Amino acid sequence: MSQTATPPRDHAAVIIRVNGMTSNDAATAIRERLLEVEGVLAVRMNIADPSARVEYQPSKQTPISLSTIIGQMGYGTTIRSMLRTM
Repeated sequence: MSQTATPPRDHAAVIIRVNGMTSNDAATAIRERLLEVEGVLAVRMNIADPSARVEYQPSKQTPISLSTIIGQMGYGTTIRSMLRTM
């Protein structure tokens, strides 16, 4: 039986450009890795404009920490925009 977690009321989103992400396999690997990270709520990948939109809890992660995780996988990253959502 799976449980659905209620998303926290206070969360943020960041769009990170991912240089070198050219395939669905790469996008899937990045998405799966980010979803393993505590505080990451959702990840949406865009191969056409190589980027990741990551929703996260600011109390547990930062845009820099998320960008670093992608960088550790061998991709260049640039933080493009940050959103604060409620």
